[in-house]
Amino acid sequence: MMVSYLFASPEGDIVLNPEELSRPFLLNPEKAHPHLTLGDYFDTIRKCILEDEGELLKGALKSVSDKNFNLQDVLKIQIRSEKHGVLYHLASVEAIMAEVRVKFTLSTAISQEGQGCILKEHDILRWLNRHSRFSFLPEIYGIKRMICHTAGGRAEEMVMLAAQWFEDYHEWHVTRDPRDNRQKIQIWDLKSGPRYASAEESSIIIEKCSKILAFYYDFENFNQIRTWHHAAGDFIVKCRGDQKPAVKLTTVRKYAPLMTAFSGKEVDPTIAFIYFFLDTTIRMRLDRLDGVGKTVWLEDFALAATVKGFFDGLRELETKGDGAAAVRADSLLSLLQSFDKSEFARVFDPLLAHYAAQASNGMDLINAHIGDHIGFLRQAFQEFH
Repeated sequence: MMVSYLFASPEGDIVLNPEELSRPFLLNPEKAHPHLTLGDYFDTIRKCILEDEGELLKGALKSVSDKNFNLQDVLKIQIRSEKHGVLYHLASVEAIMAEVRVKFTLSTAISQEGQGCILKEHDILRWLNRHSRFSFLPEIYGIKRMICHTAGGRAEEMVMLAAQWFEDYHEWHVTRDPRDNRQKIQIWDLKSGPRYASAEESSIIIEKCSKILAFYYDFENFNQIRTWHHAAGDFIVKCRGDQKPAVKLTTVRKYAPLMTAFSGKEVDPTIAFIYFFLDTTIRMRLDRLDGVGKTVWLEDFALAATVKGFFDGLRELETKGDGAAAVRADSLLSLLQSFDKSEFARVFDPLLAHYAAQASNGMDLINAHIGDHIGFLRQAFQEFH
């Protein structure tokens, strides 16, 4: 079996040589780990996927084939460093056999905070995948706690989570097109090269993000997918030929009611759902320019697309009998269409107070745009059918 260590780049894979693997492992672009090397990181991934007769690898293989494979069937493994996040690091693992190949993600957490987050995400994703009929979240293949013994005699603990890789899906972010200085969505396609989404594609991407959030809403306990961020690349998109964009959500960090006030059974389901919706209309408009720059506010197309995606999702849930007894789309639409601008402003006040108490990112942008946001939201409802 041949195992390769690679870096992913827009120009293609970079094969790492021994000198590069001896360099310090970077916790972030500005900070190196005090004693862990890049080779230690890759070697621990290799050990994770091969130990216990390749138990974790076999779990991933079951997703693509009914056949029972042994490690002896694996011809080649490519371990590719894909992305370094704030709390953990993302690699892809590709196992190649004579008949099939499988690719999956392996997220690694080193810090105590990162390990706590990755363990929580594992539990949430596993629960949602077991209790939902939707398939917009990655399948979980396994999680392991590994000990890496470095050349200096130190021991470093890591938690590694293996999950489904969404092939041909890409990150996207808001950017400024230098040709006309207009705000556009850019799809980070590493194979064909980055490109600007059309206006129609941009609206569909936001619609489908909103629809996914509506699909996973818990009408009984008011749990919702929380702390997702466009800036983190949580929603990813696949655009193939003339087909409409398809969207997936890479992880769920938190699944809980929006506010503690919504944690009791006596809460009106319609009120809880309205605040879930209003929160989504704001969160959907926040991104970082080019994924790493200053926080920016998406233009009004994003709000109209959020409304459409949300109500399309709610109506689809109704046709399948999910949550229909709690909140009906037509009744909710009629109620929101009846609000004038001052009534919308009063409804938004508790949500803005919640953001302020949580010291939410983008608060200055939210405060600067909330008046126009409310005005356009009311207009969007008047035009929506």
